[in-house]
Amino acid sequence: MQKVLFLLAFVCLALPALNAQNARKVEAFFQHSHTLQDLKNIKAELGAQKIMVDYVSMEFDDAGHLKALEFTVDCQDGFKGSAKSSDVPDDLTFGFVRDYRTDAETPFFVGNVGKAVKE
Repeated sequence: MQKVLFLLAFVCLALPALNAQNARKVEAFFQHSHTLQDLKNIKAELGAQKIMVDYVSMEFDDAGHLKALEFTVDCQDGFKGSAKSSDVPDDLTFGFVRDYRTDAETPFFVGNVGKAVKE
């Protein structure tokens, strides 16, 4: 009986640690090099993670690369927002971050995410 109680106590103490390891940080960036197909793929991948992204407006250059974007994001857990860029950058600074870790300093950030990514 003591072995069963010990095992039960061990499992109860280990569960919070396992959950902390499973917590994740989702970062989505939109870049000038993205095409319409890239945006569709990003939306599908995030949707599989229960994060809903809708593109309000998109503009592409003559080469088919993303020039301007307005989007909304809903993480379905109370965190949602929107952002707009009339000049989508080449780097990883425009998009959103959803940090599911309990000790996250910034659990959600949308728009110019350069600062949120460095944390």
